[in-house]
Amino acid sequence: MDGILAIFSALDLAALAIFLTAWAGYEAFVARATRRGRNLPARMQVWRERWMASAVDRDNRILDVQILQSLTGNSAFLASTAIFVIGGLAAVLGAAADVVAVLNGFDYFAVTSQNRFGFKVALMILIFMHAFFRLAWSMRLHNNAGVVLGAIPQPGTGDPAMARSRAAVAARLVTLAARHYNGGMHSYYFGLAACAWFLHPAGLIAATAWVVAILYRREFRSRAHVALAIEDFG
Repeated sequence: MDGILAIFSALDLAALAIFLTAWAGYEAFVARATRRGRNLPARMQVWRERWMASAVDRDNRILDVQILQSLTGNSAFLASTAIFVIGGLAAVLGAAADVVAVLNGFDYFAVTSQNRFGFKVALMILIFMHAFFRLAWSMRLHNNAGVVLGAIPQPGTGDPAMARSRAAVAARLVTLAARHYNGGMHSYYFGLAACAWFLHPAGLIAATAWVVAILYRREFRSRAHVALAIEDFG
């Protein structure tokens, strides 16, 4: 702890605490709002349930499989991108001395040291590792949902109650996959905010507030949120 205090200023530590608290607090806020049906993810959950319920009555489910493949591909792209970002950040550590010299050449950037810069890069690596794990799990859950979808009997060939039950399981899996996908996307957003810390701790505070405002606007006050509420979900 003494070593950390020696590396960072009080403003740096305050900015880091605000960043971590804002991220964790926003995730908890979103989870609670989703359980209460008050945000975009909650309304999409209803549409996923309707999607799988409609699939029960379809003879040809190629469209459903294509949708799942598209969702899996989105997660795979972002997960692979996170790996590239982690590799790039690891490479930056090898040139830390040169980068620190460049940053310290700007009068309006906060003065940094190699230890301070290395810690910030390590934080970025952890953020994108978190993104990778969440997105990779989202891929896995979408694949599992595809298997359950394949287990739904064709119309008129099985027990309708069993078909609806399996459709509900598929809907829950897709919803879980979407939850982890959203978490991975949030990691990207906050990872971009963390970039501002390389410039100045005040920049990290401002970028964190900006990211929270953007996420809140898109998940609670966006036109997409209004559009999905057109039908009565009661």
